[in-house]
Amino acid sequence: MSKPLLLRCVGGLAGLVFAVGAGMLPAAQAQTQSQPGGEAFPNRPVKLIVAFAPGTGGDALARIVANAMGPLLGQPVIVDNRSGAGGVMGTEQGAHAPADGYTLTLGTTSTLLTNPALNPKLRYRVDKDFTPVAGLARTAFVLVTANTPEAPRALADLRQRLAGTKGGSFGSAGVGTVGHLATEYFLRQTGSSAVHVPYRGSGAALTDVAGGQLLFSCDTIVAALPLVRAGRLRVLAVTSAERTDALSGAPTAAEAGIPFMKLSAWWGLVAPAGTPPAVVARLSDAATRALAMPEVQSQLASQVMEPMPLDAAAFGQLIRTELPFWTDFVRQTGIRVES
Repeated sequence: MSKPLLLRCVGGLAGLVFAVGAGMLPAAQAQTQSQPGGEAFPNRPVKLIVAFAPGTGGDALARIVANAMGPLLGQPVIVDNRSGAGGVMGTEQGAHAPADGYTLTLGTTSTLLTNPALNPKLRYRVDKDFTPVAGLARTAFVLVTANTPEAPRALADLRQRLAGTKGGSFGSAGVGTVGHLATEYFLRQTGSSAVHVPYRGSGAALTDVAGGQLLFSCDTIVAALPLVRAGRLRVLAVTSAERTDALSGAPTAAEAGIPFMKLSAWWGLVAPAGTPPAVVARLSDAATRALAMPEVQSQLASQVMEPMPLDAAAFGQLIRTELPFWTDFVRQTGIRVES
């Protein structure tokens, strides 16, 4: 796998406070944490809310990690899909679950960072309603177009096409999704413009790019890879710091002349705010140990995901670093998604 991806953050850090101290506790101390009544944690199954439908990249990741964490905890970790409203419904349910460690939520760049910035009416905020538990994995974005003679063959060709009189259009999985925002970032930083055509999911948008109905799209490698492998999409650039094994030959955005385009989407585990620190440490230890397993790393590689083994403290720091970047960028674009 390639080295960790980078995110170039713009603007200062926000003064946010997270309950991240749990990640500092020794695992042995966490394992002896007692619940009300004197039982050791956990003494029953742990639920992992995934705010997306079965079969999605996040769902696949959650099941891989849950299966590995179960034996380490001595209790099953059960994936509970609660899809709806672009991940909002399930994430809200996770935010307001009992703070006892028995409900985890798969947090993403979109559900934890961009959705709250896009919709001030959401019933959760990452800095108030969640405790970071562990970072899990990340993936880069790819700029893709149709794999046809008429489509741009390089990123420079795409930029030239967008600067022409005909312009172009791009598709995304929906207004305010990370793919939409990543594309807007690309357009703003290159001084380009294109017509946004939102879809209800990445699959439909990428299919229309492959069919030539749209000029291009910027989405995660996880979403685009099936059509890339099928020979229907051409990768113009990948936003990782280095080339990605699964896309041999595809240049990085920096190599293609856009050094600032270093973005990634990530997934991690969060628990409701107020979850006991030792319980958070127990869960964090199990997650990071699971990610170190060769079989888990192999499964993640098959999903084109890079392990991101961060304990609670480090994952909290990542969130604090990236939150102001996305919040400021959403404010600059003026994009809103209100329920």
